[in-house]
Parts: sequence; C-alpha cells; structure tokens
Amino acid sequence: MARTAKYFGLVPAGGAGRRFGSDVPKQYALLGATTVLERSVHALLADPRLEKVFVVLAPGDLRGAALFAGNSKVTCLPVAGAERANTVLNALNHLLNNFLVSDTDWILVHDAARPGLNSQALRVLIDQASAHVAGGLLAMPIVDTLKKGSVAESGEAIAQHTVPRSQLWAAQTPQMFRAQALSLAISECLFKGVQLTDDASAIETMGISPLLVQGHLENMKITMADDLRVVAKLLDLNGECSR
Repeated sequence: MARTAKYFGLVPAGGAGRRFGSDVPKQYALLGATTVLERSVHALLADPRLEKVFVVLAPGDLRGAALFAGNSKVTCLPVAGAERANTVLNALNHLLNNFLVSDTDWILVHDAARPGLNSQALRVLIDQASAHVAGGLLAMPIVDTLKKGSVAESGEAIAQHTVPRSQLWAAQTPQMFRAQALSLAISECLFKGVQLTDDASAIETMGISPLLVQGHLENMKITMADDLRVVAKLLDLNGECSR
C-alpha cells in the first residue's frame, strides 16, 4: 500500500532583512511580546495536519534555535543559503536525503515575516491544494490601479501607462508543493540562472500551473519597519512592537 502523503511546514529564516532598516533582522523583531518568527511558525502549527515545521536558519544562528528549544513540533535546520531560493533548496535536499520527508509529501513554504496568517486560510489552502495536481498558494487579487513607470531626465518618476489588472494576483505564502517536485524545480532554475522571488515561480517554469487560493489582508509580509506597525494594527496588537 502506498504511503499517505504528509504535510510539513518549511520557514526560511536565514535572511538579514537589509530593507528592514534595523540591527535586528525582521524575523526577530517583536510583534507584541512575541517575535515575528515565532508568530509565523505558530500560525502554521494551527492546522493539526502539519506533522512538523522546519525553520531554516543561518549557520551559527543560536537565537532562532533558542526560540523553539523544547518544542517537538519545530526543528531548526542551520542550512540557509545566500538567497531565499538557495535556503529552500538546501532545506529540501537535507530533508529528502535524510528521509525526514518523502518525495510526495506536501511542503508548505511560509515566509518568516508573515505572522498574520489565519487558520481558516491555511485550512482552505491545504484542502484545495491537496486536490490539485500542481499544489497551490495563497494570493490576493490586485484591486489597485497599476501604473508602468519610468524615470524622467529630471529624475522624477512618471507614469507611462496603466497595466490591466484583471488577471493579476499578489502572491502570499504558504505555497504548497510536493517535496521532490519543488526541489527539482528550484534546482533547475538556479542551474539556469533564473531569478526566483517565490517558490511558485519555480514550479511555473516547469510548465505547471499552481492553484491560486484566496489569501487575506492580515497575511501581509513585513519588509520595511513601518510594516511592523501596520501588521500590529491589523492583528489588533495595539501597535505594541519594537525592533
């Protein structure tokens, strides 16, 4: 009898967060009394179908390991690479080579800086992406008017034309794919020099179309320092955050 596929979370958390503008990487910024990283990991664990969450840290990152010490549902892997895609690939290869996951297990890759994921969106993603051959990802339909811009000779940013938005979505995470398929897709992209900004783009280069599952506003990614305050308000944390 074939083994039933299991679900695992994977959280790349090895970045320095250069755009965040702080000595503290954004994943370790406080959101209320808890770090952004802890909230993002615990958001994944809200669904009991996840066997475990693997947090991928930079080698020598003792802070991240200390956050989850004693938590049997979280394992830290000190194998982060130079870029996010390298980090995800290093972690997948480690898990597959050490038989910690099987080829057909589902991997839910979730940004370390998306602490606002709610359990309902996670549940729907797992339900729907499990039934789709290519897996899927949370995403939000674009509602703003989009402009194609350029820089004038004076240095000012100017609008050239409006970009149709009817088929445009803003990708979120988790993004959920089979372990071996994602590993092969990222490996092929890196070999060819393809720039990857998310995991779904690697799958798409294989001619496979992942399912788009409706995300939600609170699941925004923290990139700049001001984003921390926005997420705190969205999560009704009274803006109690520090860096």
